[in-house]
Amino acid sequence: MRIFFIFLLSFSIKTVYLQTCSNFESGFDRSGPWYAHIQSITSIDACCSLCNNEGTRCQSWVFVAVGTTTAPGCYLKQNIPLINEASTCGQYCTSGFKETSLIITGRCAYPGGTFELGVDRPGSTYARLLSIQNYPACCALCQMEGDKCRAWTFIRNGAPNKESGCSLKNQIPPISNVPCVACTSGTK
Repeated sequence: MRIFFIFLLSFSIKTVYLQTCSNFESGFDRSGPWYAHIQSITSIDACCSLCNNEGTRCQSWVFVAVGTTTAPGCYLKQNIPLINEASTCGQYCTSGFKETSLIITGRCAYPGGTFELGVDRPGSTYARLLSIQNYPACCALCQMEGDKCRAWTFIRNGAPNKESGCSLKNQIPPISNVPCVACTSGTK
């Protein structure tokens, strides 16, 4: 019976390496200071590749297509700014960031829910519940909230510099670039 359970578990968990060029954030602008703006870059893939080739200096990038008031081209950044919700860049912007962490994802017990082990998605919290004791319950609660809840993060007790509990989020915040072993997050 134990081997069968492990076999089933291995099908519900997949390992994903987040890489800059495979995780585009289409329609999002990560506004913030940049160290280079290259106007001659005319594609998302070229912008991402340029950031990858910059080594550790480049941590994130934004590609702006022609058609908006922001100057088009590839913006390279030494940090990972939060998504600018007030940006007017919209469909003309695509962002990406480097993340070398190994993220294990899988499905929650509640239909439609997924989880990301060791991932913190800070921000956009509309409710933090201390009574929720584990991430499957946090995931289920977000699913039951309907359209109001778009993402969630559960933080175990005892995590340094973190408030424990289940945080329900009305938007999908980006993954933090700071590792959090005590965190589990998910999106809808």
